Amino acid sequence: MSEPLPSEMTVIDDAERRGRTDLWPFWRRVYAQGDPLPRFAPPAGRPAHRFDEGDPLPDEYRSLLLKMLRHEGERAGNKSFLGFMATCLDLAEAICPDATSRLVKAEYLAEELKHAIMFHRLAVGLERDFALKDVPYAHYAFHLPRETWADDAFFHFFVDLNGAFHARDWRESSYVPLAKMSATVERDELGHSEMGYYFLQRICEDRRGRALAQHLLGKWYPAALDMFGRSDSSNAPKFIGWGLKSVGNAEIRNAYKTYVDAKLVALGLDVPDERANRRFL
Repeated sequence: MSEPLPSEMTVIDDAERRGRTDLWPFWRRVYAQGDPLPRFAPPAGRPAHRFDEGDPLPDEYRSLLLKMLRHEGERAGNKSFLGFMATCLDLAEAICPDATSRLVKAEYLAEELKHAIMFHRLAVGLERDFALKDVPYAHYAFHLPRETWADDAFFHFFVDLNGAFHARDWRESSYVPLAKMSATVERDELGHSEMGYYFLQRICEDRRGRALAQHLLGKWYPAALDMFGRSDSSNAPKFIGWGLKSVGNAEIRNAYKTYVDAKLVALGLDVPDERANRRFL
């Protein structure tokens, strides 16, 4: 009698386990030392909203949720996301210094495509037309030139960490499908940030590489802080009131800044002026 075939999820879990190396996934070593990210507690007395897939959603709630997910972008139906992933492969071929680094970047892409499936399912359950909507990346951080390996390392260290911080906030989300996937997305995105940081550690091992990294911080640091939007956003209280976020833009940005500043100092880099070259304060 033949053995029963494994389930789809068992096959996926097995594939992820077999992909583990001394380096990958980078999140393992970080979480082994304890919870690396701050917790974002919702304000006391906030109404206890809770909506699951298929529930009728208030118009304002639906509008805010879709707005938030448009910024996320990691959906299989979003052509701009898939195009951006292709540029990551092109960059890996052009500027990664060795085969091991290129393989690590391929592992990163595999996990991002896993997220694309997760967010696609969430989007289909929310609004089918949105699931197929192409939403180009609007924030300028995605359009900064990545001309060197150090540029690419900073991109992942900063931008993927932004995703990890937002996913941490989603743990308290009033939209159940988002809350359910938040821990996985947080873990993976922190690992992608740690991948960038690992590359930066290698780059900063010598004086020349450290000088290049210090120079490029002037480009990437303000963009990273700007990714959290305006501190006085008029929408932030609405997101918090509906339970889609726990804190405003300024609070999550400050927590992020505290985290990245300590990591930059550990590399031997000087932290730039937080207001220099900023577009959104």
